[in-house]
Amino acid sequence: MSSEVNRLVDDANSARYVPLDYLRATLTLMVVAHHSSLAYTNFAHIDSKNYLASTAPVVDEARWLFLDYAENFNDVFFMSLMFFISGLFVLPSLRRSGAAAFLSRRFLRLGLPFAVGVTVLMPAAYYAAWRAAGHHEGYLDYWLQNITMHGWPPGPLWFVWMLLLFDAAAAAIFAVFPRRTFNCPSDSRWFIERPLPAFGVMVVVCALMYLPMLSTFGFGVWAPLLTKPFYFQVCRIGLYLAWFFAGALVGAQNLDRGLLARERLLARNWRWWLAGCIVAYNLLIFVPRSHSLIVVLSARGMGALESILWVISCVASCFGFLALFRGVVCTRRPWMDSLARSAYAIYLVHYVFVLWAQFILLDEPLPASIKFATTFAFAVLFSWMTAQALLWIPGARHVL
Repeated sequence: MSSEVNRLVDDANSARYVPLDYLRATLTLMVVAHHSSLAYTNFAHIDSKNYLASTAPVVDEARWLFLDYAENFNDVFFMSLMFFISGLFVLPSLRRSGAAAFLSRRFLRLGLPFAVGVTVLMPAAYYAAWRAAGHHEGYLDYWLQNITMHGWPPGPLWFVWMLLLFDAAAAAIFAVFPRRTFNCPSDSRWFIERPLPAFGVMVVVCALMYLPMLSTFGFGVWAPLLTKPFYFQVCRIGLYLAWFFAGALVGAQNLDRGLLARERLLARNWRWWLAGCIVAYNLLIFVPRSHSLIVVLSARGMGALESILWVISCVASCFGFLALFRGVVCTRRPWMDSLARSAYAIYLVHYVFVLWAQFILLDEPLPASIKFATTFAFAVLFSWMTAQALLWIPGARHVL
């Protein structure tokens, strides 16, 4: 009888949060599309001496300008939103199980896949880039060099270890302050529960966490935290931390009555928030390229303006996608349920299929649009199939 009650409770909870499940699945597809596009952007270039210093592991001569626009749209916000969604359920999990049990489960769900991924999956993926750079050594020789000499790149799995780090920080705070962690006094919840004040607060917080780091370290610098393969994009670590703990703060309230409630202003006005997301991104793209501003502003001033617009676009896109899915998604779709259940496994394995598809297509005389679409479709299909196969394994099912 108790197991049946638990099953019904789980079904009710999953139905309640289906918009967030579907949003997470959509963001996973955007990650696959993002990586599928990088070989074909106009800014893509290959470093023949160090393939890992290239803009992407595999770079094709075929280019499509639209992918610059679409890829950058993803890059501005989608990982911030992934950290926000991951933070939403941290405090409820901590309250249910306590810090030690919570962290134990997170090490199993995040630490184990990261360890397997960086030793098995990522070398298999980057071997395609190694071959594309003109090397012909066997896989074992390459694998040893990848670990010992080439920096042991984690690829997209940087997100997994960083999420584990943030979870550990949240668990430590909860262990010290179990009754007050992320609890906001009722008279101060206005900036959490109302979308416009929440938007303004997040713009300010993201600017404070991101802009000084960007000014100090630059945009494209990746570095290991203490040791490889724990790489992260240096200028964004504060930004991602802010979004994670913003999710934890929102998730500490009842999601059915807070900012993400279906009857609240964010979900009801999803069209306006989606429009704001599109407008903010296009301002970021076109305003810094305005000839009149280029003449008036110095290079430093133009850089500052673009950075501020970047932050606004990041927050606007996060709010726009949250509003869209919370306001529109209300019924289940079997294929989306499958995708949502497989999303984490797809994220873990997709890079192997993306890089090898790009490598296979290198010498094919096809337009970049066709190569991108083929890579994306191939990666989604085979990642999804792999995820489904993994979920059949009893042990893997508990991790994935």
